[in-house]
Amino acid sequence: MREGLHAIVGSEGVLLSEGATYAVGGQTPETVVAPQNEQEVVALVEYAVGYRLPFVVAGSGTHLTALQLPEPYRWALCTRRMNRIVDYAPADLVITVGAGMCLSAVQRVLGQYGQYLPWNPPLPNEATIGGIVASARSGSWRFRYGTPRDWLLALRAVRGDGVPFKSGAKVVKSVAGYDLHRLLCGSWGTLAIITEITLKVAPLPAMRQAVRWRAPSWEAVEPTLAQLMASPLQPDSLDLLWWEQEATQPPVFLIEFSGSQAGIEWQLRWLRETYPEASFEPVPVEELGQLRDWLAPRNHLLLVKLLMRSSEAADWMQQLTAIGGCTLYAHAGSGVLYVACEAEPSAMQLLQSLRESPLKWQALCLPPEAKEMGVPPRTNAAAQAGVAQLAARLKQAFDPHHLLPTLPF
Repeated sequence: MREGLHAIVGSEGVLLSEGATYAVGGQTPETVVAPQNEQEVVALVEYAVGYRLPFVVAGSGTHLTALQLPEPYRWALCTRRMNRIVDYAPADLVITVGAGMCLSAVQRVLGQYGQYLPWNPPLPNEATIGGIVASARSGSWRFRYGTPRDWLLALRAVRGDGVPFKSGAKVVKSVAGYDLHRLLCGSWGTLAIITEITLKVAPLPAMRQAVRWRAPSWEAVEPTLAQLMASPLQPDSLDLLWWEQEATQPPVFLIEFSGSQAGIEWQLRWLRETYPEASFEPVPVEELGQLRDWLAPRNHLLLVKLLMRSSEAADWMQQLTAIGGCTLYAHAGSGVLYVACEAEPSAMQLLQSLRESPLKWQALCLPPEAKEMGVPPRTNAAAQAGVAQLAARLKQAFDPHHLLPTLPF
């Protein structure tokens, strides 16, 4: 197997020493290969089809724990060598990049022309554009700028049977057939291997500022959150944070703004006038980066993502504080709550409570004990029956040989 795969990508595309980077749940691939272009991807997939070799697609492997790996886990296809700028038209605010280019590298190129991608997922120095699109993660800026699918114009990809295709166009308004590029956004590499991506970009804001303050009580959190969302403010993010060591305290509000200096100053003045009793504290850029990267699954024994209405965030956070050993970080304006546990008892208690909750949720990483006990990593399958049926039909269409991984339902 290895000899055939290695022959396709050449010695520079063989990453044997990086197998541990793509290890998940104690399983390490026998080999990792990194194609340099779409033609090599097609050849690799055709080889895998011929020899029935299931595989996993990954960029830097920052979110592999969300997948159900094939048994056995033989090899991984790494996209990191497909990392060039294919096309960039600054005047049109459109860029096309290889799927393996990391977010920070794209931001540096865009920054030279006063532009950027308004995404802030964890680990931007490692997270690839293809991985971000495939997992549809956008970070706390989702509140103002939406998800990656809102910035996606087109892509090229290779199906699980080795057939390449493209979808979309390099214009904002297009009637170029089905939006398969948006279908692949959030598919986690279970349907196709994304090789090239075309995105809208935005003008770089003149400045950025973030402030935080502690809520006076748990009872005041939901009304304050509702007032902020109905206000004339235009924040990039609206978050709530609660740490285990502050068990007797209500959560902290964290708001991030971007734009002109005058606009940001007006919004900060509105906050101070509306909440005169609050003690506002500026948040350094370095600390914002640490909070962003804290959400990487590799940092925790258990990390769960819950989806809810924004109005429910405060109530669910307060309920979950009863589980000792948990840390809560909510992108409250977007209705996304992350819960992290570092000890096995609290992790298992959290999973048990989620099994009985009506919320949609996904475990981005699970402790081994949970897998051994058969704890489902997602919302109860019965509640997702229709979704699972549709996903199975899509899987059969894009990956008829079932060589790509699946999402555990």
